[in-house]
Amino acid sequence: MPYDDPDPTDPNVLVGVMLSADAEATTEMAYVFAEEFARMGHDKQQILALFKNPYYGGAHGAYKTLGEAAIQAIVDECIDAWGKVKFSILDFGREPQSNDFGLPIGERGGESKIENPKSKMAEGRGEDG
Repeated sequence: MPYDDPDPTDPNVLVGVMLSADAEATTEMAYVFAEEFARMGHDKQQILALFKNPYYGGAHGAYKTLGEAAIQAIVDECIDAWGKVKFSILDFGREPQSNDFGLPIGERGGESKIENPKSKMAEGRGEDG
């Protein structure tokens, strides 16, 4: 057998298979893409840009198959369900106390300074301001 010809009995031969995908499977695939990126914290415009970018083959294929209106509805639904979680860093403006989180106080000494210029506390506003 020549070197370049694959051996049909070799279990390590790479084999590609084309699977048929109906509209329902394509819709489910679009939901998976939108949900995944919404959970990672992307907003609506970022997720729509992902679907419109041909570099993301699966998402772009769903965009071409289902159309922009259907993709927007899917993204809106996923953002409503998963896009509300936002992460922030707590800074009390002082050294943490053992009762703040139920954890022991660290070994650091000195006064804690707020270094985030967008912090409400740095602007003199409290949690409600």
